[in-house]
Amino acid sequence: MNGTIRRKLEMATRARDFVRGHPDANPGYVAAAARLEECLLRAEALARQEVAVRQAVSAAVVSKEQLRAEAYDTILLLAGLAGPASREAPELADGIARPVRNSNHQAFLTRSRVALETASAHSELLARYGLPEGFLEALGAVLDRFEGSLQEKHAGRLAHVGAIADLRAVCDEVMAIVNHLDALNRFRFREDAEALGAWKSARNVSWPASERRAARREGEVKPAA
Repeated sequence: MNGTIRRKLEMATRARDFVRGHPDANPGYVAAAARLEECLLRAEALARQEVAVRQAVSAAVVSKEQLRAEAYDTILLLAGLAGPASREAPELADGIARPVRNSNHQAFLTRSRVALETASAHSELLARYGLPEGFLEALGAVLDRFEGSLQEKHAGRLAHVGAIADLRAVCDEVMAIVNHLDALNRFRFREDAEALGAWKSARNVSWPASERRAARREGEVKPAA
C-alpha cells in the first residue's frame, strides 16, 4: 500500500472513531457514517489482498530466478555434450546452443525448449556421450515450473494493480464522505470549540510537505479554520 492511500485510510479511521463517539440523529449524518464504516471494511479487505498478492509476486520472482539458474546449468551440460556429438548429427550444434545468461526470460525459455526438443530427438546419441538417464525428463519438469512461475508473476502483478486501483477508488469515496461529515460537524460544533478541535484533528491527513501541496491542489486538505 502506498503512503498516500495509507494516510487517507488512517485519517478515515480516526474520523470514524470520532463519529462513533459523537452520534447524531441527523439522517444525512447517519447515512454518511454508515457509508464510512462500509468503505473502511472494504479498504481493510483490499489492503489484506494487496499484501497477499505482493508476497505471492515476490515468491514467484525468487522461484523464477532459482528455476532459471537450475535450467541454465542443465542446458550447459547438454551444450557440452552436443559439441562432440554434432560430428555425427550436425543439427545438434544449432539446436543445442549455450544459453545466453542475460537474455530475457521468454527468450531463455524458448531457446531452452528448442534445446530440449533437439536433445530428445537425439537422446540415444547423446546417451553415448554421457547423457544421464532421466536427464531430459528432469529438464522438462524444470522448464514447466519455470514457465509456471512466469505466469504466476504476471497474474500476480495484474492482481496487484487491480487491488491498488480498487483501494484508490475506495479512498476517493472515503474522502468524499469525510468532506460531507466535515461540513455537518463544522456547523454542528460551531459553538463547541473542544469538539470541533477534536474533529479537525481527526480529519486531518498528516501529509509530507510535497504531498500536502499536491493534496491542497486537489482539494483534499482544507485550511485549518
